[in-house]
Amino acid sequence: MNPYKYLLKHLSHLSTGYQKLVVTTYLQVLVQILANAKWELAKGLFYSTHDKLKKEEAFMEGSRVWGKKIVELTKTELHVYGDTNVPKNEHMIFINHVNELDFPFDSYLLQKPYLANQVIKSTYVAYWWMKAMGSEVFDTSNQRSISFSVRNLQKGLKDHSYVVYPEGHNSYSEEIKMLKKGMVKLAFDNKIPIFLILKSGIAKLQDKQTGNHIGYKFYGVIKPEDFKTHEELKEFIFKTMVAEKKLLDDELNKFT
Repeated sequence: MNPYKYLLKHLSHLSTGYQKLVVTTYLQVLVQILANAKWELAKGLFYSTHDKLKKEEAFMEGSRVWGKKIVELTKTELHVYGDTNVPKNEHMIFINHVNELDFPFDSYLLQKPYLANQVIKSTYVAYWWMKAMGSEVFDTSNQRSISFSVRNLQKGLKDHSYVVYPEGHNSYSEEIKMLKKGMVKLAFDNKIPIFLILKSGIAKLQDKQTGNHIGYKFYGVIKPEDFKTHEELKEFIFKTMVAEKKLLDDELNKFT
């Protein structure tokens, strides 16, 4: 599905201003490749033949350039709370999923690869860049593809921590939705520590495209081995996300 058809199908219920912002945001990937991120592109292409890690680092640096541009275009004021020292590798980074603009803002602050679903393929150039920076696209179409994706994740965790959206889909709201079992169970079964982050304010961009306050709260590490079942782990993460998101919302309300 090309980006225009994707827009008509998935964003028709949202404001025209937001639709235009999403198109502009993902077109900026190509613009940044030819402008501000051209050196990161050149480094990435240079290292692609002989140094996989340096190639991925170069493209992750480029993702931050893209994110910085979107922060500037939307005239967003960012507020960050907590210890921002995210583990470099061997962790899954859980963060709430709001809308299509999560990717540039999260890339700007975290500069990490993603565990994404198949929908990201509709963004073409952004998808290519995400793959180049070491992201894994989880294919859940059948058991064989799931097993293949899990093996790729286990291999990649040796070098990276991955950004994960445990709600599994865009919420288009500031409400934390119930978590999907898949990624939580994957972390539990493989004893992958989870670094939890909450964000607030992204949904405001759906109504007002510039001049918003967006906040991030870095909660810290949750260890799956501290729980007896993946259901207990999922419930704890969900309740923690709801409680910490409320505290973050209260902090941001001071600016409005």
